[in-house]
Order: sequence, then structure tokens, then C-alpha cells
Amino acid sequence: MADKRFRIGFGSILKTSVPIVVDLAAQMIMWTIEMTLVSRIASRFMAAAYPGTGAKGVDAVTAIGSVVQIIMWTFTALLIFIFGATIIINRLVGEGRNKEANHFLGQSLFTTMMPAIVISITWYVAAPFIFGTVLGASAAVSAIGIDYLRIISFFTPFIILNFVAIGIVRGAGDTHLSMITGLLVNGIHLVLAILLIFGVFFVPRLGVRGAALAAGIGHTIGCVFTFSVILRGRSVLTFNWGDFTGIRWRSIAKILKTGMPITLEQLTWMSGIIIVLGYSNRLGAVAAAAHVIILMFQRLFSILYQAFGMGALTLVGQSYGANEHDNARRTTSTFFWLVGGIVLFLACILFFRARYFAIIFTSDPDVVAMCSRVLKVAALIQVPKALSFVYSYSLRGVGENRYPMYLAIAGVFLFEIVLGYSLAFTAGLALIGLWLSQGIDEVFKVSLAARRFYRRLESLTV
Repeated sequence: MADKRFRIGFGSILKTSVPIVVDLAAQMIMWTIEMTLVSRIASRFMAAAYPGTGAKGVDAVTAIGSVVQIIMWTFTALLIFIFGATIIINRLVGEGRNKEANHFLGQSLFTTMMPAIVISITWYVAAPFIFGTVLGASAAVSAIGIDYLRIISFFTPFIILNFVAIGIVRGAGDTHLSMITGLLVNGIHLVLAILLIFGVFFVPRLGVRGAALAAGIGHTIGCVFTFSVILRGRSVLTFNWGDFTGIRWRSIAKILKTGMPITLEQLTWMSGIIIVLGYSNRLGAVAAAAHVIILMFQRLFSILYQAFGMGALTLVGQSYGANEHDNARRTTSTFFWLVGGIVLFLACILFFRARYFAIIFTSDPDVVAMCSRVLKVAALIQVPKALSFVYSYSLRGVGENRYPMYLAIAGVFLFEIVLGYSLAFTAGLALIGLWLSQGIDEVFKVSLAARRFYRRLESLTV
């Protein structure tokens, strides 16, 4: 019986997680391609578009990489709706209460609309402050980044509504819809980016502005597609207009309360990334560009962590809702070995071929040389980082929402901000010091999260 359950659990893991990998990979690969495309914009065109700044293609890479981090930090705040609803919905689905699950989807989407408008306005107005003061970016990077972020801000409400809707149905197990939407959005983004950045055929040549327009249009079309599928009842969840247009304060309060710990955790983590990004800018233009490129590779790895983490949250959460605690333990153990093995293999490739990965983004010899060195350190971090995701998401699946938050807050402050600064500036390790501190943080988190998870299961089975 145990072997049969294991095989079923393994199949469920792949069925749930692989589409999430494809979905998230499409977005990260598209961002990678976009950064590669803008790095190839001619210096003469960049000089005309951003006069007096000395802007070059490598500055566009740093600027767009920084915008990606800003977007992800902002969207992290919206995880309160995604994870709050997802945790509640998974337990309701496990108990067979699908109508109530649909109600929480509608309430989450309704509540998201106002923050979406506020974020759109904030991005447009605060863009100069973000790049000039918060990130301390150069004149060239600031000019390009402000331009990109302000164009994206016009599409932000559609991007956010799609982000939240897809996040919830993905967490509820409909990973195929999220995969199809991700492929659609990023396919459109890719085609438009090539046309608009370089002015192919009859399309005007817009450079970085064309990249921003391509992203905004692609995600807006994706939003229309997602809502059409959900409203026609073609997903595991749907909602009626009463849930979408009317506030149910008790339901919203439950969503916010449930999602708050993981949102604070992720916000802390993303805030640490933004602060460290500011550190890298103060280490110089070469370090800033190298750091952004390495972050993009870590984001690509994080696709696996998030995909399998969401798979763990879904399957462990449903087992928890059905009071099958032994199955929850087996599920997490399977995730541990599967994710650990895959990430170890990929980390080895990144470690031994670091230079080849660096030249994907830029041909600048100084940036390539620094990337080649620091990517080796970043590669070593990926295994404990992946396993940290497995255990923290599994903890949420069994109702332990606050502990991962405490670990994230302590780790980011003590290791990434304080220790990172000390290693980079005081000890003189520069960019390598920033990444070493992240590695120490990940080992700290995975050790304590694993211990807490198994103790939590023991308490449930007593």
C-alpha cells in the first residue's frame, strides 16, 4: 500500500508542478530574452534616446533588470490575496466545499482592483525617486529605468488582476490554465518585443520603450484570456458577479489574516533583494550589471523552487484538509529528493560553465569576468535555497504560516543586510561578499524550517 501511495503521490507532484515550471519559466525566459535584446541596441540609438547620459546597451540591461526587481517587490505585496485565498481554497476543496472556494476567488479579485490602480499611479509618479534615491543608479540607468517603468504603469491594473487570478487558480490545482496563459502572454511579448525594439518591417523602432510596450500589451491580452476562461467555468474555480462586485468583509478579513504571514515573509525577502541591489549599485557600474545578470539566473532557478513549492502547498494543504497527515509527510519527502536532485544537477552546470552563461547577456569583458567568478558562488547557494522553499511551503500547507515569516525576517536582516554589507564593504569582498551572505541565510532557513515541519506533523498525529 505504501508503494502504491508513493507512486500516486509522485505522479500528482509532477502533474501539479510541471505546468507551473513551464508557466513561470516562460516569464523568466522572456525577461532574459528581453534583457539580451536591449543589450544589442546600437549605442548611437541609445545616445539619441537618452541624450547626455552616455547610455549603452549594458545600462539597459541593468535598468530593465532593476525594473524586474521593482515589479516583483510590488507584486509581493499582492501575495496576501493569492496565498490567503489559496490556503483557504485548498482546505475547502479538500473538504468538498467548492462553492465556498469560488466565493473566496471572487472576493480576492474584487479586493485587488483598488491596490492595482494605486500601484499604477505610484510607479509613474515615484519612478525618479526609486532609481535616483532608493537604488542610487547612474544617470543612464535611471533615465532608461524611469522610461520603462512609466510605460508599464499604464498597463499595471490588467497585469495585476491577471497575476492574482492566475496565482489563485494555480494554487488551487489548475496549473494547466496558468501554463497556457503564461505561454500566450510571453509568446505575444516576444514577437512584439522583436518588432518594436528594432523596428522590423513597417513597425517603428522604439528601443527600450518598445520593450515596455510589448510587455504591457502581452499581459493585458493574457488578462482578458484568463477572465474569459474562469467566467465560462472552464477552470477548477469560477465566481459569480455578486462575489466580484460586492464586499463581504468577513471573507476579506479571513483572506488577509491567512495571507499576511507569507506576504510579510516574501516582502521582507524582496526588500532584502532591493537593498542588496542598492549595495551593488554603490560598488560600481560593473558590479551593478553583474549582480543584475546573476539575479536573473537565480530567478530562473527560482522557477523550480516556486513551482514545486506551490505544488507542495497544494498537495500538502489538501492532505491536511482531509486529515491525511502521513500522506503530507510522504509528499514533502518526495519533493525534497526530487527538487534537491534536479537543482544539484543544474547548479553543477552553472558552476562549471559560468562564463558561457554570462556572455548570454553582455559582451562587456569586465562584466563577463565578474559574472564568471560570482556565478560560481551563486550556484552553490541554489540547493539549500530550493530545499528552503520545499519546507516553508509545506509548513504553510499544514497551517504553520507564521514560522517561515519569522525565519525570513531574521535571515534577511541579520545575514543579507547586515552581514552582506560587512562582507562587501568592510571586509572588501565586494559582490562575492553579498552572495556569500545569501548562502549563509539559506542554510539557516532550511535547517530550522525542516525541523519545524516534522515537529508540526508529530504534534498533529499525537
